[in-house]
Amino acid sequence: MSKSTFEAGFASVEYTPQLGLNLQGQMSPRVATEVRDPLSANAMALRQDDLTTVLVTLDLCMAHEDFVRETQLLFEKQHNIPAAHLLIHATHTHVAPSVHDLIGENETSPQYVARIQEKLLEAAATAIKNLEPVQLFASCGHMEMMGWNRRAVFEDGTAKMYGHSEMPGFAGLEGPRDPQLPVLFAKNETGKISGVLVNFASHPNCIEGESRYSADYPGEVRRLISNTLDGAKVLYLTGAAANTAPSILDPFDSSHPWRGEEGLIRSGRYLAGEALKTIAETIAPMGNPQLKLQQTTLQIPLKPWPKESDPWYPQGRGAAEIYYERSKNEWPTLSQTPSLNRVNLNVLQMGDAILCTNPAELFVEYGLEIKKLSSAKVTFISELTDGYVGYVPTAKAYRGGGYETWPAPSSRLAQDAGDQIVEGTKVLIEKLRTSF
Repeated sequence: MSKSTFEAGFASVEYTPQLGLNLQGQMSPRVATEVRDPLSANAMALRQDDLTTVLVTLDLCMAHEDFVRETQLLFEKQHNIPAAHLLIHATHTHVAPSVHDLIGENETSPQYVARIQEKLLEAAATAIKNLEPVQLFASCGHMEMMGWNRRAVFEDGTAKMYGHSEMPGFAGLEGPRDPQLPVLFAKNETGKISGVLVNFASHPNCIEGESRYSADYPGEVRRLISNTLDGAKVLYLTGAAANTAPSILDPFDSSHPWRGEEGLIRSGRYLAGEALKTIAETIAPMGNPQLKLQQTTLQIPLKPWPKESDPWYPQGRGAAEIYYERSKNEWPTLSQTPSLNRVNLNVLQMGDAILCTNPAELFVEYGLEIKKLSSAKVTFISELTDGYVGYVPTAKAYRGGGYETWPAPSSRLAQDAGDQIVEGTKVLIEKLRTSF
């Protein structure tokens, strides 16, 4: 295979809005009263021969497909690059305004949505402008103390989000965690690290219930790495993290060392420190890296509304009860809305590394399955990318019930959706396999 130039460009654009907007990530409304740290769009452009792709991460809880598709079409018009070559990822912070009113309580601001779209496209354009020849590096760190499975199972067979070992009948945690910390970075011809991509499978919700703007710990990770690496741009991707979080539940740690303001700072230092260690240890660049992109769209039907005797029948109270009652009334209409069934999958090869994306809140078990299927040196899993289709739990989770399984706009796809996402990703990986 003949050698061709591999180029990368990076950019970061802030879009922190004025105070007073509704925050997304809880059942009850919250209004921002202060700014903890900036919200931003962070972009990585890659180019080799006639293929150009751009990945942009946004400090959002989620970005629905209509927003994504409209932005991609504007991108295509501006750059004459296929719309689908712009990948849009929401980091899933729970302390940023929404671009999509998922539960009927978080009213969106059209001006804010327009501002995010403008800054997203600005970041993408700047990253393309900054394209330059680079050497590419990738390796994987290890996170021993963060990103715990957040679903507890009990002796009666039920499951509960944030159940813990001090609760009666506690039988253990339902599933695994993913301790890997994939890291990719680029060095330009001067030897400077121009950009870094970091990926970890945990909810970024250290301060999820607060009333201030924040990127949560991904913002801390970006800031610390960038400051250490002389201003390198940093993208943080949330991995398959639907059922993982900073909390330590077994054995239960009531101090929640990874929660709150102190926990956010600790999380940022821990993740950034491991990423920087991984970068320092990764000395050899990839030889003749190839850039390739495979994409597909699955059509996965909505799950039926459960019977009251089913373990995954909604058990919400208060505002949640209203949400699920409204969802039940709207379910027949939602079932006839094709756009809600679309699941956009991407597999991006970056030399010895691949990035596998999906638009779900994907249970960590599926992310681990995808990694087993990959023969790449380093495999990134990026959920909440190119749309939002809600939680995708495992069959075991449905047997136990709990929030992530309850049908609503936040958990709507058929129970085998995870298997379909894994299989669809497998097909895309196999199309690239001969390149590794």
